[in-house]
Amino acid sequence: MLSQLQAALAIKCKVQVTVWNPADESVEYTFPSYIMATDELAFMVAPPTIQQNQIVPLLTQNMVVGVVLETYPNPFIFYPVIHSLPTDIQGGYWLKIPPDSQVELIQQRKHVRIPMVLPIEVDYTLGDKNIRMQARTEDVSGGGLRFTSITQFRSGQELLLHVQFAPSQPIMHLKTRVVFSAQNRVKRQPDDLYATACQFTDMDNKQEMLIVRECFRRELGLKR
Repeated sequence: MLSQLQAALAIKCKVQVTVWNPADESVEYTFPSYIMATDELAFMVAPPTIQQNQIVPLLTQNMVVGVVLETYPNPFIFYPVIHSLPTDIQGGYWLKIPPDSQVELIQQRKHVRIPMVLPIEVDYTLGDKNIRMQARTEDVSGGGLRFTSITQFRSGQELLLHVQFAPSQPIMHLKTRVVFSAQNRVKRQPDDLYATACQFTDMDNKQEMLIVRECFRRELGLKR
């Protein structure tokens, strides 16, 4: 996969770069950029054009960043390190891909479920009533998630989930359809009565990209 990534790196190729605050890895910034130059396992990206005051102070040598290379039809996702800093504010940042770096195509990871416990809110209808309920995720993938709650749902029922993956990220409003809902055999909390698995529906590319990147990042153990 690393050799495929090398072949895909090209000048002017668009990328998304994610930077984590070393003092609090729940705080992150993502900015669009592009490749300015390449050299084997290293490549230069343009400096951030948004939130410079927050992002630039965090960009230090040997820092791990997240990169999504926007190749068609399936973007690459990987985690290089900052190899060298620009000599002036207009200069680019050289990133280096470690030889043992994990590199994945997003389409290969999007249905891999990653354990992830997050508080969420679930909107659903019961008769003529609209109900909002508190729940808790158990695992998440690019294709759907599983949560526990005090309520059992019917297969095929449509739910609207409100999820925030990190304090620095906006709340996502995700349309889903129930795949199954059954009594939970393992109860970690008193309200973990039922486990419900649901599939995302009508998801846009930006939402899917954010969820897949979060799953992959947690799998790599970058968020401790």
